[in-house]
Amino acid sequence: MRNQLSFLLLLVMLASCDIVDLPKGESASPIPPGGGTVTRKVLLEDCTGHLCTYCPEAAVIAEGLKVVYGDRLVIVALHMSTTFAAPQAPIGDGIYDTDFRTAAGNAYEQQFLVDGLPKGLINRTPFNNNITIGRSSWSSAVAQLVDQPATINLWIDSLAFNSGTNVITATVKAAVLTALPAAQNLTLYLTEDHIIDWQKDGSQPPGQQDIPNYEFNHVLRGALNSPWGEAFIPANAQPGDTLETTFAYSLPGNVLVPNNCSLVAYVYNNAGAQQYEVQQVAERKFVP
Repeated sequence: MRNQLSFLLLLVMLASCDIVDLPKGESASPIPPGGGTVTRKVLLEDCTGHLCTYCPEAAVIAEGLKVVYGDRLVIVALHMSTTFAAPQAPIGDGIYDTDFRTAAGNAYEQQFLVDGLPKGLINRTPFNNNITIGRSSWSSAVAQLVDQPATINLWIDSLAFNSGTNVITATVKAAVLTALPAAQNLTLYLTEDHIIDWQKDGSQPPGQQDIPNYEFNHVLRGALNSPWGEAFIPANAQPGDTLETTFAYSLPGNVLVPNNCSLVAYVYNNAGAQQYEVQQVAERKFVP
């Protein structure tokens, strides 16, 4: 943890980003970018697990990139694999008992043939002919995509959580900017920050690599509208078209602190040579 903090503090001196807060239980309508070129944001899906000794190093790399790119980069931690993310026996002793895996993470592990952790999916776009990317290449892979002219502008127009009914409601909007490579599906993630639990950390000395108070961030709690989402933008949509969808979902039962959650929305190609490639992503935090 000391190494992570030192690395992040150095990067904070080099760059900073702004976070827009949304009052709990209220809705807000941010003005989408305008008056210039809308650029492509990047979704970094960090494939990780609590028994993966190199995964804390990958998390530090991801957070460093977040400091550099701010809200142009969205991070989601996908805990996956029986080898690296399953609870460790004996179950009930409180050590590596938590199962952070989700149906979505399991589906992506199989679909994208994730073998060995940590790996990253970066807009689900190949880098050096690989769609699953090693942590040493994340910086280059993100730089290749971020700030490209976007085909779609996407934003979360309203977001609210009702603690009485345990229901999340939101409206997601999109504006088509150029001809699309394919029809677009919309997937909605719920992530959670500041989870304290056990993690193996290979950067620590032998005998001290089991960390009981490791802080997990960006943890995927579930894909609210299924791992592959739902049809949102047709392939024949024209530049200037706008679309929106409003939804209500119950908060997943694995969430510990709702105020530590974020909603992530992304659109991706649902057909064609670049099927699954993410065209645009947006994130909005729950706050007190």
